[in-house]
Amino acid sequence: MDNEQLKSKFEAKYNEYGKMLYKIAFLYFGNSYDAEDALQEVFIRLMYNAPSFKDENHEKAWLIRVTQNKCRDMLKSSKNKNTSIEEIEISDFIKTENDTQLDVIKQVVVLPAKYKTVIILYYYYDYSVSEISKTLQISNSAVKMRLKRGREILKIELEDYGNET
Repeated sequence: MDNEQLKSKFEAKYNEYGKMLYKIAFLYFGNSYDAEDALQEVFIRLMYNAPSFKDENHEKAWLIRVTQNKCRDMLKSSKNKNTSIEEIEISDFIKTENDTQLDVIKQVVVLPAKYKTVIILYYYYDYSVSEISKTLQISNSAVKMRLKRGREILKIELEDYGNET
């Protein structure tokens, strides 16, 4: 494949999956710099080291897993492990004046990774439990349990909203 074909393929894949993968990465890090770094690594891997895919869904699931794994690896090897809520640059991710929505997103960012991924796919991308199960290569019951525990953590962290008058 020559450089022009590679460039064209890269642009097509980036246009198709870039926004979704960026949001996933952003919700791992809480800032655009690390999210963009992770995304760059994911697309380099797609261009040069991707397996052959059965279909588009297989490719999309592979990209989500690679993004998730890349984010986890970057968090393990960096000082970003303990991102505080105050440091999260939500304005890079979403444009809204709704303080409740911003606070929910900030709490999703600080969730443990295994809960964060299923919450993102289920609530932000409308994946079903079985789609998440196939994408992450875990059982349906594991997905349901991670959703349950993720929601419980979010509920505890966001309890103040129910108490405001």
